[in-house]
Amino acid sequence: MKNRFLRYLFIAILFVASVWLLGEQLSPTSTQAPAGQLTSEQDHQRTMDSLHITSLRKGADPNHLDAPNAVNYDDSKAGPSTALPDPLVMKDGTKVATPAMWWRERRPEVMEEFNREVYGRVPPHTPKVKWQVTSLSRELNGDVSVITKKLVGHVDNSSYPAITVNIDLTLTTPANAHGPVPVIMQF
Repeated sequence: MKNRFLRYLFIAILFVASVWLLGEQLSPTSTQAPAGQLTSEQDHQRTMDSLHITSLRKGADPNHLDAPNAVNYDDSKAGPSTALPDPLVMKDGTKVATPAMWWRERRPEVMEEFNREVYGRVPPHTPKVKWQVTSLSRELNGDVSVITKKLVGHVDNSSYPAITVNIDLTLTTPANAHGPVPVIMQF
């Protein structure tokens, strides 16, 4: 579950970064803007070039478990992980001695690292997304009653109308929730 969430998070971050990069690269004032419609291959190559990617490795193979690039759903096979830093030791090596020190000094350090390394930063000129619910259904997820909404996010393409970007999203929440709850988002 954790790996799947991280994969979706990574894809979402790449998507936002790509939309931002393409918006910057393909703005109407850009000298690189295409004269006409690009083929899928041309658009792919243009994106690769703008991100300075020279080649792609083959993706995970879900059909052949003996392949070198087989899908791995077993965390124990993911290989050794590096040791995590002690959350109660400041970057300069000072140990956190009080709750006030945690809140005032160490927590901001940890949050900054998460914002930089995990969540990523939102570019200053991120296009707006207008969400529309396309379907709503009540169903069971295991033995839990849930509400599943299918949404489409329409990304503002006013900076480059030749590109239309829509994000399909499935949002699942417990049906009997009486307040804020964690959600499962699937892109």
